Amino acid sequence: MKTVWGLFKARDSSLAGARDDSKLAADSDSPRPESLSASNGSQNTSLNTSTSPWPGFPALKDLFIFGDSYSAIGSASAVDWSRSRGGKHRELPFKGETYADADGTNWVGYLLAEHRDAELRVHGYAEGGARVSAVEAQVGAFLGGTAKPWDPARSLFVTWVGINDCAYAETHAETVGRLFHLEERLYAAGARLFLFIDVPPIGRSPAGMRASSDISATYTNWNDTLRSAVAAFAGAHPAARVLTFSASDTFTRVLDDPGRHGFAEADVSAAGGAMWRDHLHPTSRVHRILARDIAAFLTSVSLR
Repeated sequence: MKTVWGLFKARDSSLAGARDDSKLAADSDSPRPESLSASNGSQNTSLNTSTSPWPGFPALKDLFIFGDSYSAIGSASAVDWSRSRGGKHRELPFKGETYADADGTNWVGYLLAEHRDAELRVHGYAEGGARVSAVEAQVGAFLGGTAKPWDPARSLFVTWVGINDCAYAETHAETVGRLFHLEERLYAAGARLFLFIDVPPIGRSPAGMRASSDISATYTNWNDTLRSAVAAFAGAHPAARVLTFSASDTFTRVLDDPGRHGFAEADVSAAGGAMWRDHLHPTSRVHRILARDIAAFLTSVSLR
């Protein structure tokens, strides 16, 4: 089991103002990606606002990430991006270590590089191909003490899984139930800040478009089941701040209006193009939009 962690001091001006020479990010002449927040009709939620404080995104010190290839950040360990580069970002975090483009990074890297002014340690347990059964091992690695010490009031536990589970079933109550058994273990270990990310509309990916039948329903069922489980988990733990970010909303807006986000209409269904690196994984440009939306949401969450 990989346990990846790094210490980052974002945002250095040399990166924040730089153009991406590999054209993974939109250049100055292209439309800038639109960010989402909880205020513009998305399904993002923040539960237990009256019973559990939220420190604010800038005050977070540790980010624990469980899930699959969309969040995996490579196999290197003990990476200290702030000190090893003299306190300056001269490369994107996790460049070439993710399932996005080799010259880019994923949403985790962009979140650090473009949306943080303070140090943030990232503990990456996510692995490519992971299903909920693999998240059990990821949580086990965390509980084994690989990430101590950490402050419950300033540590956000992120879980983004389900894409691979949806390939094996059409309904997901049992699987999501197992996932929240793992979340209970995290809560028992002291976790109090949770972020759940739903699955994107994989039926609209190149893989989904080539499927022999419409596969959209299984992903919709996962998201509906996840939202119900999140609400139940929050209700059982009023001392926890429980957040949900809808990756489905982000992907849907980009797919529905690619031009507004700097893509061509042909990119919507093309594997190996500007939007999809392959049949299933988004490019760094899409991950950059995800990072902006996640940062906008986390910034919008009320402290009480």
